[in-house]
Amino acid sequence: MTNLVFRGSLLLALSVLVLFVALFLASSLVYSGPGRAFEILARSEARHAILLSLTTSSIATALALVLGVPAAYALTRWNIRGRAVLDILLDLPIVLPPLVAGFSLLLLYALIERTFGNGFSQGPLDLRFTRQGIVLAQFTIAAPLAVRVLRATFAEVPVRMETMSRSLGHGEAATFAKISLPMARSGILAGTILVWARSIAEFGPILVFAGAVRGKTDVLPIAIFLSFSNGEIENGVALSVLLIFLGALALAGIRRLGGRLVLG
Repeated sequence: MTNLVFRGSLLLALSVLVLFVALFLASSLVYSGPGRAFEILARSEARHAILLSLTTSSIATALALVLGVPAAYALTRWNIRGRAVLDILLDLPIVLPPLVAGFSLLLLYALIERTFGNGFSQGPLDLRFTRQGIVLAQFTIAAPLAVRVLRATFAEVPVRMETMSRSLGHGEAATFAKISLPMARSGILAGTILVWARSIAEFGPILVFAGAVRGKTDVLPIAIFLSFSNGEIENGVALSVLLIFLGALALAGIRRLGGRLVLG
């Protein structure tokens, strides 16, 4: 009897949670209907937001992987002094409130200007309130997330295989390229999808650092924010549906790749 009650309580909790999530996601899907959503997404403003989001999130993901793959491998394989501090430092951007991350980027630029003078604000490296700034804002969260995910992936690569490779005369670089990377390929691909999905859904850092300017910095989350702010409810709903669809597609791709370590 005790086991029956326990299992029933677990099933009830699971059912309530699943029903709640299903209802709040379905509300976006049925608010205007699929026909109206497709009509709105076909407009030039929506196409601009979609293309800008796809472009910036892809660039941010690529940059995050360029740094994240070697950083994650080093943290996984090397006994680095102070690694616990490095872990906390790299994880902080992930758990910080998004607005704090955006303000921190602005403060970083303010400190650079204080050091090098106001001429910096006129140079090509000033990315504030630009499309390049969107990439930087996305990268700020994407890179630490990439390191976190890829560390778990490299931890699953057997050290014994790498040791055997080096015993046969291959150096560390050759072992990394011929053994570690191929064996971690599925995890890296799954991590790439997760980082990209997080990048395309990023809002807070972009709002603060790159601004919310229609036709310039309006990636999908910013376009949704502007639509709801201006009372364009159906526009915001249609864009929200698209983000939900992209998120579901990303999760399906991760599970298809066997991303157990990525999703838990």
